[in-house]
Amino acid sequence: MQWLYPAGAWALLSLAVITALYLLKRQSVQKTAPSLLLWQKAAADQTASRPFQKLKKNILYFLQLLLALLLTAALMRPAVSGGVTGETVLIFDLSASMQAQVNGESRLDEARKKALSLVDGLHDGERVTVLAAGAQVRQCVTRSGETHPVRAAIEGLTAQNASADLAGAVSLARAMGRDIPGLNIIVFSDTYEAADDVQVVRVGQGADNVAILALGASEQGKAYARVMNYGADTRITLECQADGVLCDVVTADLKAGESRALLLDAPEGYTTLHARIVEKDALALDNERWYAAQGEGSYRVALAGENVFLEKALSLREDIVLLRTTAQEAVEIENIDLYVFDGELPETLPQSGAVLAVNPKAQVREIACGEAREADGEMRVSTQRAASSLTENLTLKQVALRQYTPLAGGDAVLMLGEDTLLAVSEQGGLRTAVIGFDLHDSNLPLKADFPVLMQNLLSFLLPNVRESVQDAVCEAPLTLPVDARAESAQVILPSGKRCDAQQADTSEQGVYCFEQHYADGDTRSVYFTVHGDAAEYDVRSVGAPGGEGLSRQLETAAGHELTLWVLLAFLALLLIEWGVSRRVA
Repeated sequence: MQWLYPAGAWALLSLAVITALYLLKRQSVQKTAPSLLLWQKAAADQTASRPFQKLKKNILYFLQLLLALLLTAALMRPAVSGGVTGETVLIFDLSASMQAQVNGESRLDEARKKALSLVDGLHDGERVTVLAAGAQVRQCVTRSGETHPVRAAIEGLTAQNASADLAGAVSLARAMGRDIPGLNIIVFSDTYEAADDVQVVRVGQGADNVAILALGASEQGKAYARVMNYGADTRITLECQADGVLCDVVTADLKAGESRALLLDAPEGYTTLHARIVEKDALALDNERWYAAQGEGSYRVALAGENVFLEKALSLREDIVLLRTTAQEAVEIENIDLYVFDGELPETLPQSGAVLAVNPKAQVREIACGEAREADGEMRVSTQRAASSLTENLTLKQVALRQYTPLAGGDAVLMLGEDTLLAVSEQGGLRTAVIGFDLHDSNLPLKADFPVLMQNLLSFLLPNVRESVQDAVCEAPLTLPVDARAESAQVILPSGKRCDAQQADTSEQGVYCFEQHYADGDTRSVYFTVHGDAAEYDVRSVGAPGGEGLSRQLETAAGHELTLWVLLAFLALLLIEWGVSRRVA
């Protein structure tokens, strides 16, 4: 037994007050006298009127003392202590699956109730730490000896739209345990498996769920949605909206465990699509999905020279507007995203935008050129980290080369012996690529490798926002390619909240907007989508509970406050006292 509010013991002073009232109270009782002979009892009446006389047996006095004791006990809030003793770390699983609901209560709601019951049963002077295990681990309360901040932290927890780093949270708690002997580590989760030094409070129960796993554009005027049934046979209704206007509704019968692509009608010229499953199920998060259409003409590229190979390769990118010009005139054109120089370089290189130089005769930014050499050997991929993505899907089989200029500086991509044939660099947000040989002196442009290599280089020089955020998941960090010429770059969340592009908040699910603002007042906007982690969508089962001994310990871990029962006893005794007082009167 413990008292949650020991200061309530001041109410014990009421016992002295009740006793004083009985000592000062007149004890005589008025009665009708049948004879004047009873006047002789007047002396007894006077004695009864004197204060501080000896207490007589009175049932009301004892009942009222007992009432005062019960009221004092209620003010002190008695509680039965729990079975967990010592300092405790409470870890909460905030993964998306903790949003799953059964009968209107989510798994996190259940975890809160169990944790609050445990906190109410902790002993006086014990300390509690609360760790929130979302995509990152957060300390909500650290070694608090007061119940109020711990309760407030637990009640303020919300499940995220991603997976939880429970392993990181447990590692942090174990690190605390090295300095705190006997530390209790208790995890509230639907999936985490128990360990020897970790107690798991299992929450939730299995439930059927249907999820939209993908939404995209199909042939002209069509879109598709892939749905997955994590449960028994069911029928769903799928609504599709284009820019907020309903464009199609389809129904589908799904067998248990079935995945199916549903074809949807979509109008031309839309910016975003939104698909939604009408029927409610255990997890609402995966009943919606968005798609952002690809914009056209996102980048302006100035091609200096008459190289047909480069022109054809650049034209393969649908988001490129190609401008043909000369080397000297190219630097005078405004708002160019990429300058492509074939052989000839301008007197002064552009101070903004990316540069692709083929067989230059002088240094290009931080990449220097050496003396021309005759080729001898086979072209190979560099071992540097940058080469892996830029040479993806290249074979380099039977690629012939007559003459080349070795390069120095930047990151090597293609090599011939120990010499660099292709190098890239990025400094101050300006990206540069240099090819150290004339394309006409090689059979590379005639190989299937050439368009692949050019697209890889364009992905580096003109990074596509959609590619950088493809399959973006909530709470995961974003690396957005910010143009070095932009004065500012922001990300607009589905809720309308704005944040810096370098520290984008991805907590919300839906359509995001990446905005770049330029000095001339121009604003470039690219829309992309972020969704929940599909690994959390299957909520048909929960993890296995701990051992029998652990279950018994967890059952007794939560204490019970007895204040309500004491108040009920007080009210019952008050009724008894009222009845006795009426009979005595």
